[in-house]
Amino acid sequence: MTEDTNELLPTAEYSGPVFKRFEVDPSKPHSTSGRTNGPSDYVLAAGAVDRDAPTEAKDTRIGRLRAYITTLQDEVNEFLTERMKSKGEEERQDLVNSEEEEDEDQTGV
Repeated sequence: MTEDTNELLPTAEYSGPVFKRFEVDPSKPHSTSGRTNGPSDYVLAAGAVDRDAPTEAKDTRIGRLRAYITTLQDEVNEFLTERMKSKGEEERQDLVNSEEEEDEDQTGV
């Protein structure tokens, strides 16, 4: 895709316990076929056909915008998925620690 230096580029922000800003790098390749959308690999392996697959972006401002937004969405989805996994691991570790403390209290060790 060509880069128009006058184009405004979309951004996204996550704020919570941490803050993260997502920005598009127009010098990198972008596509409307995202990594985090569409049917899962499992569903596709079972023979499903993705009838809602997006068309490839045209080299126009709106086409590039579609591809940029898909890239942003992938980055946000991957970030949030990783945060959920980390949170789940922390909660499991807290549960294990509290069970160990309970066992110590009961045995007096």
